[in-house]
Amino acid sequence: MSSILRLESLYRNYGYRKALMPLDLDFGEGQTICILGPNGAGKSSFFEALLSPLPDGARLHFRGESIHSDDARRRFFGSLGFVGHDPGLYLDLTCAENLRCFYSHYSKEPLSDKRLNDDLEWAGLGHRKDDPARALSRGMKQRLGLIRSLLHDPDLWLLDEPITGLDLGGQELLIDMLKRRNQSGLLSIAITHTDEPFLGVASRYLYLRNGQLVADIESAHYSETARKKVREILRKG
Repeated sequence: MSSILRLESLYRNYGYRKALMPLDLDFGEGQTICILGPNGAGKSSFFEALLSPLPDGARLHFRGESIHSDDARRRFFGSLGFVGHDPGLYLDLTCAENLRCFYSHYSKEPLSDKRLNDDLEWAGLGHRKDDPARALSRGMKQRLGLIRSLLHDPDLWLLDEPITGLDLGGQELLIDMLKRRNQSGLLSIAITHTDEPFLGVASRYLYLRNGQLVADIESAHYSETARKKVREILRKG
């Protein structure tokens, strides 16, 4: 398994407060990584550290390239997709217009009608194609945001609490997306408060507490006993 993302001494401080202690991690092709932990554990700080200028002493390698120059960082950002707490949509544009607009950021060629219609049908939004995004429910906006973030087939997909607002069908859509990416040798990293929706697709489970990595468990060893032990560790914190 080839490495896609390697972190060396990646950390995040806010003034004098250490939000994320230095991490050394390697993530490979075809993996879905779950980042878990209580509120204030450093989960969001992990993403912020990835997406911000690197602090002194930290190193980031993506697809074997050291991300230290502006050009390398632009290539890195162009190869990732992101969905945060907000789906990141233009609310006054229709579903179709949102996808065409976002796709134009990554390609000189227009988004094909087939890709557009197939993606909207996949997300259960085919019948809302010409409706403005603001008219969608919270869950439908989240579905459109997920589709939007994958239009350019990113090597790295970052998801911050992607379950928020999704009904059971939306969660099944998300898991299907992750399974397809695993099969294609791509990397996905999801911050989540619950592991249950990801149990059939995640490759590793990383637990943070007070900015420190307290567990890194591969799916083959992620038994109910392991889950209970981790919860005990987190309670003691």
